[in-house]
Amino acid sequence: MAKIQKRNFKDSIKYLKKDEWDKLRGSVDNYRDKLIITLLCATGMRVGEFTKLRVEDIDFEERFIRIPPENSKTGEGRTIFVPREVLSDITAYLKLEKKKNGRLFDLTTRRVQQLLKKYSSRAGVEATPHTLRHTHVVHRLLDKVPITAVQKQVGHKRLTTTQIYSDLAPEQVRAAYEETTR
Repeated sequence: MAKIQKRNFKDSIKYLKKDEWDKLRGSVDNYRDKLIITLLCATGMRVGEFTKLRVEDIDFEERFIRIPPENSKTGEGRTIFVPREVLSDITAYLKLEKKKNGRLFDLTTRRVQQLLKKYSSRAGVEATPHTLRHTHVVHRLLDKVPITAVQKQVGHKRLTTTQIYSDLAPEQVRAAYEETTR
């Protein structure tokens, strides 16, 4: 009888290194699509949360997006931080679309996946919406954002889930250490 292999979660995590992220963003020639990809990566939102995002859930003053419990995989609502430049892009998009409320993007999960497939193929990288979520976590940890803040941002129930990501980029960890010891 064959021995059952336990799946290693860490091995299943795919993320983009910074140069791959730059290639992906550079391959997008559509303003809306670039905003979609940037927002997913900048916030670490799950694609299901993203497709349900409403303009009313965005606090432009405080720079937060509220994810209601019914839109979250865990059934728990949370508030996530949005970088200022991304909010500026959202504001410009809303003006362009003459939109004041309702869903920010009228897209299905499948459509977002298709967009990512198109642009990642064009850029020569592998990326899905979940890859962008993983990319967010790894990049924020490398940027020295406290792990508990990253945990809250992405909605992990357990800190141990977030800690798994800290082992993913040994070459970048080495570079960070080498830079601080010069």
